[in-house]
Amino acid sequence: MKEFTKSGRGMKYYTVNLLMVLFVFICISCKQDKRNTEKNNMVGIPEIQAVKVVSAGGGLGFSSRTVINKDSIHYSRTMAANEANNMEYSKKLKPENWKNLVDKIDVKMFGAAKEGHSVQPVDGIDTKIIITTSAGDISKMNAYNDSAWKSIRDIIDQYNELYK
Repeated sequence: MKEFTKSGRGMKYYTVNLLMVLFVFICISCKQDKRNTEKNNMVGIPEIQAVKVVSAGGGLGFSSRTVINKDSIHYSRTMAANEANNMEYSKKLKPENWKNLVDKIDVKMFGAAKEGHSVQPVDGIDTKIIITTSAGDISKMNAYNDSAWKSIRDIIDQYNELYK
């Protein structure tokens, strides 16, 4: 059997094979790093668990509360001056409606919304939107000048009409 030497053919094949193995390992590790980065980006986004809209005030003692989670919508409305207008319901939410709601909410934009002043002192009705996420609650009151806040309020109003 021929002896393995640095200047022989065996060394060339050994070097080529070693380079190919290193190349394969580098390719695999790059793909794995990319997958880990994508997974970490998904982990950093808090999952929305519920959306609540609470309104209260006015000269007639009005209050309403809507809570929407993954599978249900709960609504209650009371009016102290006229109890005949009180209403309450709980219904199963269609999965596509939950997905539509969650897809329209940008948690960062909502969190950055500037709150408005309370209007209850002048017989106005204050409205607070609370988003419950896996990282905690984010709430904003009377942010009527913010498009993210308004879009959430609008879709909740649409769902209240749809599920009544």
